[in-house]
Amino acid sequence: MGSTAVILLVDDEPTSRQLMAALLSEMGYAVTSAASGDEAMRFLQSEEACHLLLSDVVMPGMSGVELARRSREARPGLRAVLVTGKAEGWRTALEEGALAMSKPVDRERLANVLADALGTPAMR
Repeated sequence: MGSTAVILLVDDEPTSRQLMAALLSEMGYAVTSAASGDEAMRFLQSEEACHLLLSDVVMPGMSGVELARRSREARPGLRAVLVTGKAEGWRTALEEGALAMSKPVDRERLANVLADALGTPAMR
């Protein structure tokens, strides 16, 4: 990728969003955070760089699955990783063509999933 990958992190829960943003930054990624699917879509419709969408599945309003679907319309080819604590979230994420991760998120697993999604070596 040449430069630092920019990850759009979407989670309606402020503490989870802050902790994940800190972890991603610590791993060497540039992070832009959004508290909702609508906020994320405004970012994706801008000219700002974004290499990957990392979103919670269950959010009020627009779900992570719907966000992943709409993000591909706004930015064709953008990969999505959806994080879920529910089995049905996995199935829906995979049906939507996104990668899925279980909660709680493990740093090593996160590094591997992001590397796979971005086609880069794992950043730890």
